Amino acid sequence: MYLNKLGFLFFVFLFPLMGQTKSDQKCSSLFECEKKAELTSIHRKKITFLSIGINEYSKNAPIHSILPLYFKRAKSIILEAKGETGYTGEIVLKVSHKPEYKLSQLQKAEEDINFIDQNKSNCSIEQIKELDLLKGMLDDSK
Repeated sequence: MYLNKLGFLFFVFLFPLMGQTKSDQKCSSLFECEKKAELTSIHRKKITFLSIGINEYSKNAPIHSILPLYFKRAKSIILEAKGETGYTGEIVLKVSHKPEYKLSQLQKAEEDINFIDQNKSNCSIEQIKELDLLKGMLDDSK
């Protein structure tokens, strides 16, 4: 009886914690969020980390520090909306999304691209070229 209760407590409280990895945990700074996004190839995770960085840590950051996060997030959103997951291995995993989801994701990417465009004066020459590529990717995805 005692072992049954102990087993039950293990599955209820400890088992869910065992599956969590450090990458599943929230980031604690703009730099850490960007770094965690770079360490994963999975677009959904990249978007999550970059969104946390932008939403929680960009308020007092200089614009040149947050622009790279917008570039990376817009690119990952577009790729994810097109069905690319970012999973790597023997099989390339692609998914198809409902048109409504794809449209809402592309609108989010467009918002990021518009933010970058509004701050174009803070972009390097390479970033301006990348902005043009993102605009092309967005147009091709619609």
